[in-house]
Amino acid sequence: MSQNRFKKTSLCATAGIALLLALVALLIVVEQRRTQAETGAVLSAFFSQEVLHDMDKWDAGRTITIVVMRNPDCRICAEPPIGLESQSWFAQSLKSRGNSVLGAWFAQSSKITRASFFLNGVFSRNLSADLRLPSGAQAVFVNPSDFGTKVGDFEARFPNNIGHFVVSHVGLNLNKTEALLYVDHFCPGLCGGGAYVLMHKVSGMWHVVDLRSTWVS
Repeated sequence: MSQNRFKKTSLCATAGIALLLALVALLIVVEQRRTQAETGAVLSAFFSQEVLHDMDKWDAGRTITIVVMRNPDCRICAEPPIGLESQSWFAQSLKSRGNSVLGAWFAQSSKITRASFFLNGVFSRNLSADLRLPSGAQAVFVNPSDFGTKVGDFEARFPNNIGHFVVSHVGLNLNKTEALLYVDHFCPGLCGGGAYVLMHKVSGMWHVVDLRSTWVS
């Protein structure tokens, strides 16, 4: 009798765990779809406001290319700048990422936004979105293999680039009025930096409200 009861208890426990895992998986899928729909608008606003804000002072007659990694991963950093190993979001362990979003700066954002940012950073991989940039600029999403193997391959394939960006998946609050993301920028020579970005949507438009720099080269 006790053996049958043990079997029933085991089956119930197994079924409960399976149901919990299925619910977690469903939650992750729903969260990814929810943020994907807003990612293009968030990234368009970020690049327009923080990277291309003074385009009118650049050389006219050429199209600036914003190169974004399709698969956020710090393994592309063959020779990372000093300090990148511990400061970049992509180089941190899962535990360190969790501790990062508990920091004082992140308290400016809601817990839902931080949880969304953390979950999407852990479980999402492919990054792609339609970006609307100022006239004279375009965005391309690439894989590490697109960089080529020879010196000059990257410049030849993506002329007029300003280096490349590694961008995290976006975290959003429930009503999609607050966004949190992380961006690394790598450019030729001793040039680049990384930062967490907090954005708010006001009257249907996204705006950068604060940045927390993590490293500068």
